[in-house]
Amino acid sequence: MEGSDHVPGAAVVSPPIRIWHQSITELERLPSYAEALREHAAAVCGPDVTVDVHGVAPGTYPEGVAPIRTTCYPWAHQLLCDQIVLAAIEAERAGYDAVACSCFLDPALREARSVVDIPVVSALETSLTESSVVAGPVGMLGLGGAMAADMLVLARGYGLADRIAAMVPVTPELTEHELDDPANHATVVERVRRAGRTAIAAGAELLIPGEGMLNTLLARRGVTEIDGVPVLDAFGLVVHHAEMFVRLRRATELRTSRQGRYAKPPDSLRRHLTAATARAFTAETAVETRGAQP
Repeated sequence: MEGSDHVPGAAVVSPPIRIWHQSITELERLPSYAEALREHAAAVCGPDVTVDVHGVAPGTYPEGVAPIRTTCYPWAHQLLCDQIVLAAIEAERAGYDAVACSCFLDPALREARSVVDIPVVSALETSLTESSVVAGPVGMLGLGGAMAADMLVLARGYGLADRIAAMVPVTPELTEHELDDPANHATVVERVRRAGRTAIAAGAELLIPGEGMLNTLLARRGVTEIDGVPVLDAFGLVVHHAEMFVRLRRATELRTSRQGRYAKPPDSLRRHLTAATARAFTAETAVETRGAQP
């Protein structure tokens, strides 16, 4: 074609893909988990894909408080969600091609998609949607009853609740701190196997470890099936899902719709509301501080 620099038969080189992986944990306090995420991403992604892992801001959780202990408090969870949205904005500014969140509570998924133009994917929605290609009903294996209830609410909102044959908490209940300690991993695997068998008895054709750290632990230890039923590597799936949408966007111009569900606010409105909220929190912090003084 006249004016084209393309040489017939020459390979078209696509630019590298950069994915911002977002966790709702403080990765500084969970060094084994952070390292496992980096190693796992390198193992499952192609040579042209880079996955950089990020957590919430250091000091987000009080000393000794596991992130899962906050999920039963709606206001606490909302504050965490705000950090996820800000992280998505920062990822886009920094030139990343997509955001992938491996938290199964899909924190601020709708809100993040509504403010950035790069793809944003998260663990629960991705797992329930994509698992339908390889299995019928699935069994969700979670850390605790409160988290399981929240995931069921999300699944109903996605219209995917009928994909779930059973939601089985691993017992005794696990926390992120326990999962980060390699000394506990063999025992954790056995507890997961027990929960998995309960889900299989309820009709599950595929098992989904419904928590990011739990998923990574099982993948690292090579747990790919329980009694012949596949175990999904949700972390591997979610980063590949992000990669897929990047490639689709480049090849077909597929983008997030701005009609209705993911309507994007004008930048001026977003900046104004962000500044106003920051001032409100600053004032509230000052009141709290004065009230705490003897």
